[in-house]
Amino acid sequence: MPLKVGIVFNYLQLPDVLQYPFVINKRTDDIVIKKGMFVYTNSLEGFLIGIVEKIVLLNEYFSDALTIKAYNNNSNPNILKGLFPSDDFEYAIAIVRNLGIIEFSANSKDSIEKISRMTYPASPGKEVYLIENKTLIDFIGLDEKKGLNLGKLNSTDIEAKINMDRLLNKHFSILSISGGGKSYLTSIIIEELLTRNPSYGTPAIILIDVHGEYTYLKNVNKIKNKVKLIDMSYFQASVPQMSPYIFRKYQEQISHVQIRELAKTIKKLRERKDNNGIYGIKDIIKSIENDSDGSKSTKQALIGWLSELDRLTIFGPQENPTLNNIVNQGELIIFNLEKETSIRKKQILVDYICNRLFYLRRLQKIAPFLLIIEEAHQFCPEAAHSKALSKSIIETIAREGRKFMACLCLISQRPKKLSTTALSQTNSKLILNIKNPYDLKHLMDSSEAITKDFTDMISSLGVGEMLLMGNAVNYPVFVKVRKRNFKSNMETIILSKVCLNWKIEN
Repeated sequence: MPLKVGIVFNYLQLPDVLQYPFVINKRTDDIVIKKGMFVYTNSLEGFLIGIVEKIVLLNEYFSDALTIKAYNNNSNPNILKGLFPSDDFEYAIAIVRNLGIIEFSANSKDSIEKISRMTYPASPGKEVYLIENKTLIDFIGLDEKKGLNLGKLNSTDIEAKINMDRLLNKHFSILSISGGGKSYLTSIIIEELLTRNPSYGTPAIILIDVHGEYTYLKNVNKIKNKVKLIDMSYFQASVPQMSPYIFRKYQEQISHVQIRELAKTIKKLRERKDNNGIYGIKDIIKSIENDSDGSKSTKQALIGWLSELDRLTIFGPQENPTLNNIVNQGELIIFNLEKETSIRKKQILVDYICNRLFYLRRLQKIAPFLLIIEEAHQFCPEAAHSKALSKSIIETIAREGRKFMACLCLISQRPKKLSTTALSQTNSKLILNIKNPYDLKHLMDSSEAITKDFTDMISSLGVGEMLLMGNAVNYPVFVKVRKRNFKSNMETIILSKVCLNWKIEN
């Protein structure tokens, strides 16, 4: 039986199509109406569902300044309370934001057949009820059986089990200030994917780990067999896989004339039978030096640019590890960039990995995958293309990846510095606390669904709370993020202890 919580009434020119107020019933049980709860009323159009957006507590007895003055000046306020029972004048008003009209299936009263927009306000005098869990789960679009459990819906005991296909297939982003819980939430999503029932279907997971925050997963007994940790200090990009224009992308000083010389040299090396099509940058340089044709100055300049690329120590005759051999369904590959300090070198590595993964996926040579990029604003910034070698391919995956089941997750603490093109293609957004007004404005510019009201809510989110909106759910919801099942040593690190240990060790 539905639980009655109040009566719709007229207050501050409400109800209208968007909102309605109701007087909260005084209760004798333990149920307390709170902000974030879902309620419904029977309107002229049908079953109108909404969320409590604000609660106002009023007391007519204390609405007059002279009354309050008399109350404060009296030596024994309890006498006044006995004469004038002010508690009887207190009442609470809830302001509800309308979400939609529900039409139930003719075969089942619990099954939602259609959700439509409301075009007529709630009627004053109508009763308001708490919505039942089953209806709410269907309304939001949660997946009780196969969903990824990220926590609980705010102000309820309902687990926020998000449908994996809806979350991943059209890409998603995780956004928050530094220390706001981005990595924590990402770890929970990875936990859910790695421990997911294989019969449900799970993509491969590729993680670009900038600070080594996820390396602890390799030591978790339950999942360590599903985790591959790649130290990027030893990663080798395959030179034979690179066209002359890719060389120019990584070394922009190479001129058009030098590109022609490089293309001629690469063609010769590929046609040679003694090397089986395997060669490195040093082989290209040697071949250019031995070639008697062409301008000497052009060759010397080209050799200089190629030598600079060779000094980065990330290009080799063969790819190591071979990406199409290590990408497997239901497994996690962590590319650990913790030891790399050069932003240019990191961008080249990310560009190469993303290009190879997307190429292999389009040819159906690797499993469907989820590519998670930490500190995405470093690799796909809003700045000019020349400042981000990896920007083009990340934006390409954001635009076209869903056609090939190449899913993308962008994680950033500075949405303003993140490419609007890429961010706008992440159809689901998991937003934790963001304070910076420029970042909030950038979110509004990149998504029509994020209004001024939402930005106000985002800036006031508490620790462990997030706003989930977009393709993953039918309507935006606030979620209390659950605790991680697998603990990281980073959770126990405290500044004072690190300082003391450093002093002792040194």
